[in-house]
Amino acid sequence: MTAIPRRLLAAAFGVLLLIECAGCKKEQGEILPPEGEYTSGGGYQPKVPDVSAQLEAAIAKNSDVVGWLQLPNTAINESVVQTTDNEYYLRRDVEKKYAYEGCYYLDYESLLFDDGADLAQNSIIYGHNLGDPMGVKDNPDGVKFAQLLKLDDIEIAKKTPYIYFTTPAETHIFEIFAVVYCESETTPVPYHYAEYSDEQFDVLIADMKARSQYTYDVDVTPEDRIITLSTCSYKYGTYSQNPNQRYIVLGRLVKPGESYHETANLTANASPKAPQF
Repeated sequence: MTAIPRRLLAAAFGVLLLIECAGCKKEQGEILPPEGEYTSGGGYQPKVPDVSAQLEAAIAKNSDVVGWLQLPNTAINESVVQTTDNEYYLRRDVEKKYAYEGCYYLDYESLLFDDGADLAQNSIIYGHNLGDPMGVKDNPDGVKFAQLLKLDDIEIAKKTPYIYFTTPAETHIFEIFAVVYCESETTPVPYHYAEYSDEQFDVLIADMKARSQYTYDVDVTPEDRIITLSTCSYKYGTYSQNPNQRYIVLGRLVKPGESYHETANLTANASPKAPQF
């Protein structure tokens, strides 16, 4: 299997993402409640909060803003930026001011087309998990992507079947299919590529499902688009002991005409594939 070339910048990114420094904590936003309704035909339809005004205002302040990310049952409800590398926003907020907790940013290789009507095969969004104490222990009540760790609670995971990513052109709904603890560079296929061959994609999906904390009833094929929310973790030791830990949540883009579900159809994975550090 031929590996897809990846710029050397990506290798440095994994280390830079987890650099420690003296503490900085911000107030977290409110938890985003899941909303939806059943149609007259009995089908369920999630109600995605309208963030068009917030997105427009964010773009007016910073042209690097490309979308708005929302994850129900967490405080993840903010704009997403993208620039020509994965370093610039490591310690900057969406107004390009210094902020140790950074902001949410889309991998520079996950290209958007037609104002985000069309997405890359894998839209990778990065965010920090600072830990509490910093660099020592995961805290699902922390800022930014520390909130992803709320999905470690199976009851919250069941109530959170979807990720919402709104671009100027469209609101995309992704159905979660894996919640994973892993290495920063997974094998046999890295999780942080924007595009894959069909063979690589099949291997990636099988690997992510094997690693997932839950077994989801969600089929994913090379014709699908996926989203990957990526942060660091301290499950397998502190930052100084092990800087290469990641916690990622993956979702499959729901296609027009497909049905929705109020809750995720999942069961606990009795023996998820463990990271190899």
